[in-house]
Amino acid sequence: MTFSDREITPEELQEIYRDFESIEKRDGVPDANIRRLQYIAEENGEVVGFVSGLTNHRWFYLSDLWVQEGYRGKGLGSRLLVRMENQLRAMGIEHIYTWTSGFSNPHFYEKRGYSVFTVFEDFFEIHGYHHIGYRKDL
Repeated sequence: MTFSDREITPEELQEIYRDFESIEKRDGVPDANIRRLQYIAEENGEVVGFVSGLTNHRWFYLSDLWVQEGYRGKGLGSRLLVRMENQLRAMGIEHIYTWTSGFSNPHFYEKRGYSVFTVFEDFFEIHGYHHIGYRKDL
């Protein structure tokens, strides 16, 4: 047996993923039916807000929540998030999680009922600028 740091080929990676899938099927895990969901807020034809993420079994990964700077602090982010959460509940999704960082972003999620599931302290080079995982049961 040898070990190396060569890059794996796309074909080799696909074989590994197929094996992961076969293990899940053997264990009785149903297909994930991963699907991207998104909402866009527009004003005068310009995108001023965006929320997006992926369904995965009973969970939703909130990958993006963005509001243009001039629209921040006016409730647009909350409205986008509530719209997404309502759609997820209607679909039977039970939980949502996301990652955020910075000084003000964590307060946004905490005010909306999200709780911390992990903190990577000083993840970035700025002291106190953590990488934080949040979750919420829908």
